[in-house]
Amino acid sequence: MVEAIRIQKVLADAGIASRRGADALVGAGRVSVNGRPALVGERVDPTTDEIAVDGQLLGGRSAPVYLALHKPAGVTSTVSDRHAESTVIELLPPEIRARHARIYPVGRLDRESEGLILMTNDGAWAQRLLHPSHEVEREYAIGVARPLDHDQAEALMGGVDLEEGRARLFGLRPATATETRRLESVAGRSSRELNWYRAVLTQGWKRQLRRMFAAVGISVDRLVRVRIGSLRLDDLVTGAVRPLTAAERGRLAGPDGAGPAVGPAVGPARGPSPRSGLVVSLDGPASSGKSTVGAGAAQRLGYRFCDTGVLYRALAWLALDQRVDPGDAAGLVALVPRLELRPDDSGWLKDVSVAGQDVTERLESPAVDAVVSRVSAHADVRAALMPVQRTLARDGRIIMAGRDIGTVILPEADLKLFIEASAAERAKRRAVQRGLPADGPDAARIRTEMEERDRLDSTRDVAPLRVPDGATVIHGDGQTVEQTIAEVVSVIRRREAAPR
Repeated sequence: MVEAIRIQKVLADAGIASRRGADALVGAGRVSVNGRPALVGERVDPTTDEIAVDGQLLGGRSAPVYLALHKPAGVTSTVSDRHAESTVIELLPPEIRARHARIYPVGRLDRESEGLILMTNDGAWAQRLLHPSHEVEREYAIGVARPLDHDQAEALMGGVDLEEGRARLFGLRPATATETRRLESVAGRSSRELNWYRAVLTQGWKRQLRRMFAAVGISVDRLVRVRIGSLRLDDLVTGAVRPLTAAERGRLAGPDGAGPAVGPAVGPARGPSPRSGLVVSLDGPASSGKSTVGAGAAQRLGYRFCDTGVLYRALAWLALDQRVDPGDAAGLVALVPRLELRPDDSGWLKDVSVAGQDVTERLESPAVDAVVSRVSAHADVRAALMPVQRTLARDGRIIMAGRDIGTVILPEADLKLFIEASAAERAKRRAVQRGLPADGPDAARIRTEMEERDRLDSTRDVAPLRVPDGATVIHGDGQTVEQTIAEVVSVIRRREAAPR
């Protein structure tokens, strides 16, 4: 005999309804077990008990189906609605509808919104995507008649009070020209010129973005969902539908329901899985000592550590290896799934492999140095790598280093640190790392390159390098590495001890 299972899960797994919907069916007296009315929450054995819905015996779970659909405006995101002119079910090919008794949308898009929506008959899989505890990101393209002013953008990022509570964005930025062109190629051009923005949500309240923008005096003309977790709309044209691959399904919800695994594959992190420590962002310019200091502090504190720059260096190396132009954003984004980031024995997430081959040692080279800023400057590239960085931080007890961690990737980090060091000091460190004299011509050349990179990083349109609001600045000049590590450890321990 198999272990007894709650009846709402049995009904959901059979594709009859979601778990909440199954509870409603049981409460309405429409479900029976061995000829008697079922009870809400009771446990049953689906291999021996006779379970019926509206008198029809449950025939077991139907073959699971997982679909991605590009919903047009004017179509309702429900299975059936007598008031709707059309529903997403009507967009599915007849052969799919005939083969599967019940398929339903995972969540909703309001009638006038467009874009990516998932369809399935797997209730457990849908629940993992929808449950608020998993915080699956949803990214939207938002078209408005006039651009946001500074106060409106600040208000949206700060949070807007709605009936349900404080509505927050996980990110808001102007869309790039490349993003807008790609969107128009699959969703069609608007009847008038619009100003496009990209926003990310982890909440899922009814018409949330439209209501948030209305609260700051902006009407949304078009709203297109372009991403759910790791899955992007890409080239799926309006009204089209396609099956998800096994890899896509796994990245979206994970086999154990622990939440999405997005971006490049990430190996198992060492340390505690529950949120038992701080999320610490550690920003600073190139060669300011972020990796050495962050890793040293993490080791002393028992934290995990990730220098996110390794992702951009790995992508730059792969682009050179595959002869992809560093200026080709779409070509770079296509390479992202080939990267795999794994922890070493100390829990430092820094080992990179491509197709099973470890390439970590190849990332520190002049050739990579020469192109990594161009690679990291692309908005599409940064968007493709953002989910994996945020996923790493969700369990807490991590120090994450980079150039936009506290400002863009983890704006709500528990503690924000910024390491400051002069270009001269950083050039010496980089020269010594490469076995070169600290005061020779090579160090001078490195300093020139460093200053140019600083200029590019601090003036780029996308996620420019700056000190995050509220950050504690750590000055590295005149200190040994050990002294800087000790200072960082001290700041983190003080924050751990403070009330939260």
